[in-house]
Amino acid sequence: MRRFIAAIAAACALAVSATTAVASSPAIHYSFDATGMVIVCGDHSYTVASGTVNVVEHVGTSASGNLNVTGTLTPDDVILVDASGNVYSIAGALWFGGSLNARTGGLADTETSKIQILSQGGGTVDSLNVVFHISPNGDIRSFDFGTCTL
Repeated sequence: MRRFIAAIAAACALAVSATTAVASSPAIHYSFDATGMVIVCGDHSYTVASGTVNVVEHVGTSASGNLNVTGTLTPDDVILVDASGNVYSIAGALWFGGSLNARTGGLADTETSKIQILSQGGGTVDSLNVVFHISPNGDIRSFDFGTCTL
């Protein structure tokens, strides 16, 4: 899961660094292989055996120079295996969005992670359920209601 979150951070950094070049561009779509990623849920770990993560990003600027970025990461046919060889699937998405005020330097950022790990019968066995927010005044809020950790 850390690589999954690192991919979000890399996407944000890429998006912000490329803002002027793509300010009027449409959303950027790409995918990466998720094989080998590990999701830790308490004392239970799941390794991605196969599948990809699809990413959609959009970066923009306003006439006054304010920046904004948003992105969604969704699993595509991701298959997980635990240490006992049990097979699971995954459903959900990770979303991030942020803005930077060019005049004040104020930054706002929100990230949500809503992922369900599903047994072969379709029932949820674990979940990643996190909301993280930074306000322009620097106030940080984080809520974690899942069984898995970032």
